[in-house]
Amino acid sequence: MSEVADGAKGSRKKFRPTYSCLNCHKRKVKCDRVKPCSACCLRGTPSECEYGTSKQDRHYIHQSALIESLMQSCQELKVQLAEARRAANLPLDDDPSNPNPNPNPQPKSPQSDSEKALTRRDSIITSSTSSSSSSSSSTNSFQIQLRSPLAAKQILEVLVGRLINAFSPIEAVNCGSLVGLRDAAQMRVFSPLLSHAFEAASLTFVGRQERHLSMEKVGHVRYTRVLRQLQQALNHPEQSKSTEVLVVVLLFIIIEAFKQSSKDAILRHQLGGLGLLRSRTPFRHRTGIERSMFVDLRLYWVTAALIHRRPSFMATPEWLSVPWPADGPPKDILHLLLDIAVEIPAYLAQIDEFSEALKTNALAPSDLVAAQTAIWEKASELDGRLHQWKALHADTYPGGSAWEVPVPSSRQQQQQQQQQQDQTTPRDDDNFPIFQCRNLSTMQIVTPPLHYYPDILLSQSMCFYWAVRLVLSAADSGVVSVSSAHERYVYACHICRSMKYYVLAAPGCLASRMMFILRVAFDTFADGMMEKRFIETLFAFIGHKLRLTVFTNQCSESAVKVVRVNV
Repeated sequence: MSEVADGAKGSRKKFRPTYSCLNCHKRKVKCDRVKPCSACCLRGTPSECEYGTSKQDRHYIHQSALIESLMQSCQELKVQLAEARRAANLPLDDDPSNPNPNPNPQPKSPQSDSEKALTRRDSIITSSTSSSSSSSSSTNSFQIQLRSPLAAKQILEVLVGRLINAFSPIEAVNCGSLVGLRDAAQMRVFSPLLSHAFEAASLTFVGRQERHLSMEKVGHVRYTRVLRQLQQALNHPEQSKSTEVLVVVLLFIIIEAFKQSSKDAILRHQLGGLGLLRSRTPFRHRTGIERSMFVDLRLYWVTAALIHRRPSFMATPEWLSVPWPADGPPKDILHLLLDIAVEIPAYLAQIDEFSEALKTNALAPSDLVAAQTAIWEKASELDGRLHQWKALHADTYPGGSAWEVPVPSSRQQQQQQQQQQDQTTPRDDDNFPIFQCRNLSTMQIVTPPLHYYPDILLSQSMCFYWAVRLVLSAADSGVVSVSSAHERYVYACHICRSMKYYVLAAPGCLASRMMFILRVAFDTFADGMMEKRFIETLFAFIGHKLRLTVFTNQCSESAVKVVRVNV
């Protein structure tokens, strides 16, 4: 009787708890076991995503994945260490051919190792960030330093910290800082791809900042390797939609801002990021790093769509509302402006289609009239909404409105320079280019007062407002123009008069958010105008100040077709 009972007990099926959501389990589709899962989001039913097991039960699945990821990272680090030792002609730890093994190593005190590690870290950082020599000996020295696992880890942590402080400064949380970059850096331990991308970006950034050619070269080599890894991840149906891939694309945009390996590298990465966002759906960008990757970077995504001149998915109701849940913070003044700007790419596409139809005679006269009428109506609608935004949000900004600051006269400037001649390092505002324009009433050359603002957010919003009005009202086809040449000249001058405040007040590398805005103003002025020469000088100033190659190259990737004005 007992044998029968034992046989029945042994043949009983093992109970397996269900970790997928109930909908995915019922449909027998793969579930990523988050709430709401991506499958339910794609079906448009995120509210129906429910689980039959508790969160504690599902924790074991995530724990297993974490262990597997850590084991993979450990294996990759072992391979890299072996390659580094072979390149340095050092014996491997487990190499039986080592002629001089040390069977009785002398024990070292933990305090001694710690002190030596700190000393070595300080010397490495000092030599790596202060050297400007481009000789082969400097390159070899830096590469040898990186071959030491302890030294490499220490120096890369410091460099990554500098990268984060530059592009995610703590003091700029409320004015467009990429907050999620700090959180993404904590994910490196779980993702070799993300870890390598941070290393490549930090080496490139600090190498360019400190003019350390050997560090830049190492960063370029790692960048090339991570590009191949990213391509493999993009070909994977599930990994291509992961958060780490989106962060890697962001890091590549940062790298290209300093390197510019090709003419349109930044724009291609931006458009690639837009493709990733579209496939991820807005429901995955409501909280945490995912929200930061969209909301904090929304200005870059919208400007990329404006340059691309194609209708954008960001203009759909879901993308305009879902990343801002009702229980979260409301949209600030800049995002309210972006809600309007995101519709302009479709308007530009209409103009391009109409212009092509005029050249090829593809439409009948009646269809051309209807198309032109639709363009006029859309331009008038967008222009009215921009006026309304300024009246409702900019003119009544809670922090106060902008004010004008007169530029000191030449004599006053000389007196200020005389007072500061004892200083060893000149201030940035001493070298900032002086903007001059024409008084449109008298046509005399004047030095207008500068625009100063209560905070960076308002200055950035107003500059983008004028840039958007220039794009909207300056279609190069001549089909429609909602602003006169006089008004366009004033808009471009307003941007120039706001640059000193923003460039000098923006912490870290946040001045990079002016790429599109400055390029629009640059293309508005005709060649040879002193206003355009000022922007050329300003490009060089920012490029030298931040070591940003994209500004040295006059932000050519941010160019959008506009009508040039002359006075």
